[in-house]
Amino acid sequence: MRRQPILAVLAVSCGLSFPGAASAQSEEQDKAGVRAVLSAAVDDFIVPEYRALQEQARSLQEAVQSLCEDPGTAKLDQARQSFAEAVTVWSRVETVRFGPILRQNAAERIYFFPDRRGIGLRQVQGVLAEEDATATDAESLAGKSVALQGLGTLEFLLFGTGAEVLAEEEGDFRCRFAEAVAERIEVTAAEVTDEWTEPDGIAARFVDPASSYADFQTQEDSLRALLGVFTNGLEMIADTRIAPFLGEDVNSVRPKAAAWWRAGLTGPAILANLEGLSDLFQRSGMANLLPEENGNLPVEIAFEFDNAERALQKVETPLSEAVETAEGRSPLAYLLIVTRSLRSLFAERFSGAIGLVAGFSSLDGD
Repeated sequence: MRRQPILAVLAVSCGLSFPGAASAQSEEQDKAGVRAVLSAAVDDFIVPEYRALQEQARSLQEAVQSLCEDPGTAKLDQARQSFAEAVTVWSRVETVRFGPILRQNAAERIYFFPDRRGIGLRQVQGVLAEEDATATDAESLAGKSVALQGLGTLEFLLFGTGAEVLAEEEGDFRCRFAEAVAERIEVTAAEVTDEWTEPDGIAARFVDPASSYADFQTQEDSLRALLGVFTNGLEMIADTRIAPFLGEDVNSVRPKAAAWWRAGLTGPAILANLEGLSDLFQRSGMANLLPEENGNLPVEIAFEFDNAERALQKVETPLSEAVETAEGRSPLAYLLIVTRSLRSLFAERFSGAIGLVAGFSSLDGD
């Protein structure tokens, strides 16, 4: 454990002045420690999770294709199960909002949410009403709105109004549209994964930053991006995944404002969000960055992640249904409190302990 904020030590190499700056040997040790955390974050979480997303997206595309080729109830159930697995895999890595996932609207192409004005739904319904053949071809679909290309559209096609027709020959157009969407999801996931696995790509720049890079010039830049996964990710979960459908009380709940409500996957997705963050924290070894006087902070963080999981386990029905009763809403209100508490642990205490001021919110558009 380190005896002073690690960025105070690293600042020596940047020409900054801090009281009690460490020796050159200590500085090199701290640089190596930070590099180990950054490398583990990439090798043990980010890359494996994106690879898992790409593989599951491929499985989803194959399941939808099989449904279109041989429609039936069993094939529809298989496609829906594959969709649920894709949502879980995506949710685990959804909070990583730096790098290729931000280029060319990749995150929105995978999942366009929140859609407060219902843009995506209107576009999907328009394609179905007009039977727009260009939406059944993945290449032409790529030129359309990002709201039509991702998991949100596929959720409506597989679970929304009229989805039962997919089990019949009469559902051919809807199914071919779904197949094109699934293919677009696979392509986007593959593009993001490929960028993360390029030998001299973002992973190399993130782990070994240099002044010649536009994105990661110092280890502080990389640490800020990594910390942002937690601060911005937990804010996303609280403010866009829980609060909108929870409301202020049982009289102001909005069940259909919940992500994945049609598929009944609101709870599993939030759980996967939180489990992904917990796994990233553990696998990256971020606790090793803390000074010894903050040695109990990882225990507090783990405790709050466990609290969040227990709160979700108390809800036995889909969250969008449970929220409509006082009994069902109670653990969700607690979940919101815990999620915001977790964010404070990272944004205030963890960042302060390592000498880093958390960056702006990725949700505020600044």
